Amino acid sequence: MKSIYTILVSFLMTTSLMAESITAKTGDWDKPTSWNQGRIPANGDSIIIPENKTVILDGNADLENVVLIIKGVLQLENGKLRFDLPSRIIIYTGGKITGINNNDQVKIGDEFKFRGSQLVQTGYSYADQSTGDGFLSAAVLPVIFQSFYVTRQGSTIQLSWSTSEELNNQYYAVEKSADARSWKQVAVVAGAGTSNLVNKYGYTDKNITDAVVYYRIRQVDISGAVFYSAIRSLRNSGTSQVADIYASSNKTVTIDFNSDIKDNVSIQLINMSGQVIVRKEFHQASYRLVVNAMSAGSGVYVVRVSDNKGWSEVKKIAL
Repeated sequence: MKSIYTILVSFLMTTSLMAESITAKTGDWDKPTSWNQGRIPANGDSIIIPENKTVILDGNADLENVVLIIKGVLQLENGKLRFDLPSRIIIYTGGKITGINNNDQVKIGDEFKFRGSQLVQTGYSYADQSTGDGFLSAAVLPVIFQSFYVTRQGSTIQLSWSTSEELNNQYYAVEKSADARSWKQVAVVAGAGTSNLVNKYGYTDKNITDAVVYYRIRQVDISGAVFYSAIRSLRNSGTSQVADIYASSNKTVTIDFNSDIKDNVSIQLINMSGQVIVRKEFHQASYRLVVNAMSAGSGVYVVRVSDNKGWSEVKKIAL
């Protein structure tokens, strides 16, 4: 198996769903000049605080579907960092979160992962929706998820996922929810045991009754330890789309693909007068793309996503 360093780098790649990375320079969290992208962290980002860098959070930051990698210092000064359930935090050896009192908080969902009264949280350690209150010491991960797609095929929903590495993996439990809080196991799929090859898995859900359905994969190793994938969702109405296109309040546009997109992808942000305000090309598309739309003013826009083989999807959004 790879070293824990290599494993955690792979963990970052997979749990962030190949998100856009944003790296700290040192400074205040809420200042664009503190980050290499010239903007503050946004939903869907992989947020990296490098070694020998310190980021100070003295206000509130609420983000969704992010991975926060801390190799330096996240210093809370009456700061509250709140992530949604699919988000994760990884602290490397030498990295830490610091605080002073209970006004300093880090939460994932409704659970506290850090309170300033404990003064410091060091690594290797990680926190996500499966770790309960606080952080757990990071060990070699049993599975590295390479992809996880949920698509509609007629009256059924097809789940497909792949892994690039497995260690003592016993099985996968497919879990389903109508609200992303209460989960029910609906299937078990045998794992590959120990493998360094790419392994592909699938499950077809024929029992669809809820307006919106959520899925996650619970991996169980031979010792009974568990590890969860990211959460994917699908509406049980309308036309199935290859890409889910949506905007966040901090002027970014996110595209989540529901199938492998291997050709060059072009994303255009078009105003109501037909002018292309933002254009970005991705020569090797991953299954989540994030586009900075800070140059666009507030208003209604059309997002057009296309490849070089004639496929395209268009959606109207508000920024």
